[in-house]
Amino acid sequence: MHFVRRYWSALVLAVCVTAALVFRRFVFVAYYPVGMSAFLALSFGLSLLGRRPLCLVLAEALPPHLLPEGAERYCRRLTLIWTLVLFANGLIALATVFGPRWAWFAWNCALSYGLMGSMILGERLVRRRVFSVKFHTSGSTATPKTIVKTFESLATEVVFHREHTVAAALATKPVLLSTIEPGHMYGMLWRVLLPRAAGCTVDPEIILTPEALVAKMRAAEKALLVTTPSFLKHFCAYAAQYEVPQNCVEITTSGALLTADVSAAARRVFGVAPLEVFGSTETGGVAWRRQGETVGEFDWEVFAPVQVSQNAEGRLVVTSPFCCAKGFVMGDGVEMAPDGRHFRLLGRLDRLVKIAEQRVSLPEMEAKVATVPGVREAALVALEGTHGPVLGAVVVPDFGSASAGLWGVEEKDRFHKRALALALRQKLLPLFPKGTVPKKYRFVHALPRNAQGKVQAEELRRLFGPGEAEPFVLEASRSSGQWEGLLAFDSEASYFQGHFPGFPVLAGVVQLSIAQHFSEALLGHSITLSAVKKMKFTGVVCPEDRVLLKLNVKSEREVAYSFLKKDAVCASGVLVF
Repeated sequence: MHFVRRYWSALVLAVCVTAALVFRRFVFVAYYPVGMSAFLALSFGLSLLGRRPLCLVLAEALPPHLLPEGAERYCRRLTLIWTLVLFANGLIALATVFGPRWAWFAWNCALSYGLMGSMILGERLVRRRVFSVKFHTSGSTATPKTIVKTFESLATEVVFHREHTVAAALATKPVLLSTIEPGHMYGMLWRVLLPRAAGCTVDPEIILTPEALVAKMRAAEKALLVTTPSFLKHFCAYAAQYEVPQNCVEITTSGALLTADVSAAARRVFGVAPLEVFGSTETGGVAWRRQGETVGEFDWEVFAPVQVSQNAEGRLVVTSPFCCAKGFVMGDGVEMAPDGRHFRLLGRLDRLVKIAEQRVSLPEMEAKVATVPGVREAALVALEGTHGPVLGAVVVPDFGSASAGLWGVEEKDRFHKRALALALRQKLLPLFPKGTVPKKYRFVHALPRNAQGKVQAEELRRLFGPGEAEPFVLEASRSSGQWEGLLAFDSEASYFQGHFPGFPVLAGVVQLSIAQHFSEALLGHSITLSAVKKMKFTGVVCPEDRVLLKLNVKSEREVAYSFLKKDAVCASGVLVF
């Protein structure tokens, strides 16, 4: 019976041909295309009277078995078009029955098949254009690009992850919690399409703070966390202040590489090591790793449907059903394992710059800078110098008791960026070739990262512009809706100059800028200041003072701030945004 249902049209044709040969009447064959067109047109047309048009039924039966928004409306229109085309084809076929024999053969054996093929090809092109998504790359190394991905490639990838990558976690019926926006591909795949493909519940809110994540996890029986390395690092830094529920069945992260320290910290906090997905907007997911479980230097394992190789420049070449092009050459350098299914990342080759006539790998130098005692994190960027390109280093320093002596500040309360830059430069000179050591430095509380957790070159360059006002953060602590930081100011900074000659003080507008800057870090997003309420100035901040900044979230649009010097309030107010 299965054979009959599958090949019924061929069986009908065979019966018609047999009848024509037995009875020597061509009419048995001549009416076959007319009957088939009439039958199919009737089937398509009648399905329009129901809730599920025939094209929708066929689309659901084809892989990847996941349809986009608007698919039902599109399939209903397509069913109507096919009904009309098949009806017209039947009329033409009927006319050829009464015409010359050559006309029947020309239409029914050639031209009608050309019409149907053109319809199928044209519909596919229209479908790819209608159901495509535009993504804008982060532009971490160059100008951001617009990438167009078809829904078919996105659906193929998300169905693969549903059935293989996180199949065990989805079997527990978790609530999907997310810290990412759906506007980029990682968010679209894991926050929007995965819940639809897996039928699991997704929390509609985008989690921005550690407090919000803890509250969401407490409200869920099981949780699957979709996040970024930057959020995990931020959360784990304050995790000791919370009672984190042990109900997280999986953590997925992408957008940037996760350090071994943060991966280990996340495993201690959540009870599960994060699953890292490596890829790009153009290629989709390429490989995965789970630090602490994957062993050996070739720690990235290629996804099963993906094929990778290495070109002559050492770049990774990807061919994948998730990819927008065959043989796509990525900007990442790799070392392939002998099995061809594992590799080791060597960093982005498009971050090679020429400094002092020498080629320098910025990822390699950043890794070396980060190993210097007293440095928590660092990022490098090429800047235009007087005599050619120079390197600028954006450094997150560690002023803790164990590292203060390394900066030469343990015996005095003065912090000079010039002196700190000189001290760091002296430590870097033995590590790098002559002339390539960074010549410009900025010291910040945290590296500027986008929503995907990537450090962007343009944001790093902006920090080297005039008017940089971020102070040194000697200590910082955070609790629910609150942040405290012990600040020290560069006595040679421009914001101490030109204000009360002979008596430099920290201007009120600079204090507001600092309060807004750290409020954005507390809230997890940028804010536009519209007003300041209850603003008071009851003391002055001088270059050699250490000041405690306290922030308290009062509502979704208000953050109270206060600057304290030796327990005395110097300034306070409420930021309204």
